[in-house]
Amino acid sequence: MARSSSNIRRFAILLAGLLLGTLAGQLLGKAFHLGWLTDAWTPIDWHPAGDLVFVKYDLDLQVKLNLASLIGLVLGWWISKNSR
Repeated sequence: MARSSSNIRRFAILLAGLLLGTLAGQLLGKAFHLGWLTDAWTPIDWHPAGDLVFVKYDLDLQVKLNLASLIGLVLGWWISKNSR
């Protein structure tokens, strides 16, 4: 059980780092004209779909990564690794 909660905690910290890095990049890019943080977006698209006879689903998921969001992701990984 402890291993599962540790993985959930690590995933939550990584997701928070990704979100905070993206938000910080957007704010810094607009406020201080640091466009190099946010100009180069790399979209990752995933379109899972399925038909299970009684349920049919079709999702469109997209993650946009830039330098600021990657910095936030790395910082989140570092925090999750050193927070034991």
